[in-house]
Amino acid sequence: MASDESFLVLVHHRGSIKKKTRSGVKFTDKDPLCIITRPTTTYDALVSSVLEKLGLEGVKRVKKFFYRIPTAVLHDTVKFDCSTIGSDEDLQVMFLCRRQFSEVRTPELLAKLVDVVSSSGGSNRNANTIATVAGSSSRPVVASSSVPVYEPPMQPVASPSFAVDLSANVGDEVRYGEHLPTEVHCPTPAGVGDVQHHKSLTSSLITPAI
Repeated sequence: MASDESFLVLVHHRGSIKKKTRSGVKFTDKDPLCIITRPTTTYDALVSSVLEKLGLEGVKRVKKFFYRIPTAVLHDTVKFDCSTIGSDEDLQVMFLCRRQFSEVRTPELLAKLVDVVSSSGGSNRNANTIATVAGSSSRPVVASSSVPVYEPPMQPVASPSFAVDLSANVGDEVRYGEHLPTEVHCPTPAGVGDVQHHKSLTSSLITPAI
């Protein structure tokens, strides 16, 4: 059957869309893929064929196709516009235009390729990243991009004997580990003062007069 005949589709995967004054829209890629299709080809089958030819299965996916659709024939010159194809219904438009415009026997598509996103939310390009532990600028650790790394900062613990002179100037800087000279006032033990007073009194009583 003529409606089931196979035909060639040029699929561009690089370049851009350029508007020409004579023929309208044109794709700038000079090295398109040649994909064999037929009117019964589905959108998913076309996507699979493109990715298989490029060797990008599991790495890239086709977001949509841009179709260089014929709109009119003026003085043996075909005018083209740009349409998008993203479903089986859109693909049938290309098959219909091919039957209506006998001057265009080879349809042209431009595939919009994007990275495949993994289930963890990251792209397929997994790479180790260098992270710095919080609270330290000199301890880099290697961490996977899918596993967050967190280490609580070390809090310095002040010793009970650590003392700061509160009467110092506000602008003075106090550093941890720096020993500051401090005065230590120890209370006199109970009874020591009474003994010393008794000794002095006794000495004065027994000292012979000269």
